[in-house]
Amino acid sequence: MKALPLIFLFLLVPFSIKGQTNTDGVITIGRNALYYEDYALSIQYFNQAIQAKPYLYEPYFYRAVAKYYLGDYPGAIEDCSASIERDPFIDDCYKLRAINYIMTNQFSLAVKDYRHLIAQQIDDKDYWYNMVLCQVQLDSLQEADLMLDTMLVKWPQYSRCYLLKAQIAVQRKDTVAADTLLDHALRISPFEVEAWAAKAMICMQQNKFSEAENAYDHAILQKPKEAGFYINRALSRYHQDNLRGAMDDYDIALDIEPDNYLGHYNRGLLRMQVGENNLAITDFDFVLLKQPNDRLALFNRATLLETTGDMKGAIRDYSTVLEQYPNFLTGYEHRAKCYRAIGDTKHAVADERKVFIARLDETYGSSSRKPQPATTRKQKEQDIDDYQALVVDNNDESLAKFYSSDYRGRVQNRDISIELQPLFILTLNRVSNGLSNQLHYAHFLEELNQHATQGEHLYLSSREAPSNADEIQAIRLKAEQLARQLAEAPQSAQLLFLHALLLSFERNYSESLADLNQALHLDSTHQGALFLRAAVRSRLADVAQISETTIQEKAHAGIPVSHPSSFSEQEALWRMAIDDINAALRQDPQCPYYLYNRACLHSKLREKTEAIDDFTQAIKWQPQLAEAYYNRGLLEIDQQDFKSGFDDLSKAGELGLYSAYSLIKHFRKVQKNIDRQKQDAQQ
Repeated sequence: MKALPLIFLFLLVPFSIKGQTNTDGVITIGRNALYYEDYALSIQYFNQAIQAKPYLYEPYFYRAVAKYYLGDYPGAIEDCSASIERDPFIDDCYKLRAINYIMTNQFSLAVKDYRHLIAQQIDDKDYWYNMVLCQVQLDSLQEADLMLDTMLVKWPQYSRCYLLKAQIAVQRKDTVAADTLLDHALRISPFEVEAWAAKAMICMQQNKFSEAENAYDHAILQKPKEAGFYINRALSRYHQDNLRGAMDDYDIALDIEPDNYLGHYNRGLLRMQVGENNLAITDFDFVLLKQPNDRLALFNRATLLETTGDMKGAIRDYSTVLEQYPNFLTGYEHRAKCYRAIGDTKHAVADERKVFIARLDETYGSSSRKPQPATTRKQKEQDIDDYQALVVDNNDESLAKFYSSDYRGRVQNRDISIELQPLFILTLNRVSNGLSNQLHYAHFLEELNQHATQGEHLYLSSREAPSNADEIQAIRLKAEQLARQLAEAPQSAQLLFLHALLLSFERNYSESLADLNQALHLDSTHQGALFLRAAVRSRLADVAQISETTIQEKAHAGIPVSHPSSFSEQEALWRMAIDDINAALRQDPQCPYYLYNRACLHSKLREKTEAIDDFTQAIKWQPQLAEAYYNRGLLEIDQQDFKSGFDDLSKAGELGLYSAYSLIKHFRKVQKNIDRQKQDAQQ
């Protein structure tokens, strides 16, 4: 069984570097870079720490995390092993190594690491769950089943155990037991999308099409962007003679996955049945563009071309099919009609004669009759007589594929599309945010570029590109030069600001903050320092954030909401960042970037009304600020003000932030599901 992609993230909580050695400070900066996904830069810092103190386990472990995200799984395994050699009592090292073993299909080694973890933390069900999944991958079904029995004794309400047992039952061809296990899982967890999907497939195998449709309804309600659910529900509707309903499902599936072969092929067949011939031709054109050797699709297109009057095109397609299937009588019959339509009697008679002789042989027993064509076929099955059969997935183990590789233990996932645009920051390079060459202007930025940057040009951006080695080396040389100047003029607020700026580019936020504190002590009105200190404080709070919210919970809420275990410490940093922005606003109350950043900080503090008000003010002073429309739209949708939210996201997309359009599409479906739930509740 092929393992699906998986996600595994760690909490990246930097330590305070007060009183630490320089190596500890380097590790902290590396962790900051790791948190902000600057993996290549973080590896440089961890390399320095390893060179200075090769006996520490931490830099090896965090370098392994960076390598994991860069796809260097063997390198991550090597670093995890080195970390374990230095300190064999850090569970996260085994956990990360096990995931990397899984990514390299070394399931037996992953099992070994999970056994070690279970020995240390016998009651952690995630370790048990992952080990069972590895046993399934190794086809050790009996051992996996026994482990699941043990898990059910420990955690009788853990519905995913029943899902896994159902998967094992399916692999043993015991669909009755699988159905019973899935029903039990759904009694415990009625919103388990994988259970509904698996149950629907079992119902399809048992020809219980109405029950299958109902199960897919539940699955789609929980996971509305899964194209496969719509394609399979369409099949269940087709078997109930609900052709229009099936076609609607294919339309939705192709809206989600425009390149889906099954969707185009099956929709083309249904369009043929309801007489939408030209539209059906476009579907088969797409299929043949992707798979030009698909002779069944080619035959269907030929019949459509014949129906719409393109006889020469039909003859071309029929001839190609008959070259591969020279005994396909239906093909000769159709081609003969086309030849007669264009006046080619000679070729028409030849085809008709071939069909006549073959029919005589069938009548008098000289050739065996073929069975009736099937109503469905697998994509890999290419029996030309089944040209009118709907196509289903090739995967024989499709019942299990929805949850067969759902490895547990994911602590945090930052790879999520539904999130607010970040704060604006100062950068040395113009960085695109999907906007077409938009240049952000502010009075304080103009003053910085005129007086404070010593030839460097600063930009405002809500994004920053990952740093490369040459850029970091150049920044370090400039920082060293400024440090020498500061030794001669320690009371220069400008030099302190510039040094802090360079340190922030290196992700050294703690020392950057110290410089900014000193600069603002010397000049409390320095707008650049106030703006930068607010951003640095926000970054320190973000990196320290501990979120145990899953992807599904975030997506269901609409925008990611943090639930840190030490929210008071973060809140203090965000509050101080707001104080800095307020001080800057007293000098320039119309600066849209001050207002925008304060709105983002209010969002982090869950003060959504204040955030919306600030985004509105930012838009007032800068009507082209796409990020403000984007974020305000998400906050409005979170409060179920869908109309205003859609208007704002539409404006953000119009201004060039094109990801807003996909969010509109997503949230329209969310709105539809909410309305449906309200209707069900009223009934």
